Amino acid sequence: NGECHSIEIACIEQGPRKEGKWPWGNFAEKNKRYQQYLDEDRLHCGDGSDVNYLDEVWRKSMKRPDAPPLKIVVDDGAHLSDQMAQTVFFWFPKIEPRGFLIVEDIQPISEANAFRTQFLPQLMKDLHYCGDPKQSPDDLCFPTLFPLLASIHCEMHICIFERNDTPSKE
Repeated sequence: NGECHSIEIACIEQGPRKEGKWPWGNFAEKNKRYQQYLDEDRLHCGDGSDVNYLDEVWRKSMKRPDAPPLKIVVDDGAHLSDQMAQTVFFWFPKIEPRGFLIVEDIQPISEANAFRTQFLPQLMKDLHYCGDPKQSPDDLCFPTLFPLLASIHCEMHICIFERNDTPSKE
């Protein structure tokens, strides 16, 4: 039992990007259920790189008292390292235990390189952190993510982050 929500920038008002609009057309409206998803408050037209917007969608539409738990999040958004890392920090703590965060498009392009070569290795290092400063002088790189992380699986251009049994939180 669950719901599917989508945050889509292509369905915002058309116009120049410098004005916060979308100049390349509404790709989402080609879906035969476009209007249905809008009416059901499951299609959210906005910029997924805007943390305030994400938080608004989360609080108003997804974290309702009658909403099913958040079990899977798929980020198929920008190919920018900072936005991919932001996705992990924003969504991962909200996912229910044993749920998954899937981050796509981590391919070797300059815009995504920092995510692949800096963020992921540091997070994987945390995953294998033993916690004994006598044996390892290193500190956790991401102490807010470490207590929630069960595993990371990366192949080709996709990484899957699995939550452990620790309850979700904000």
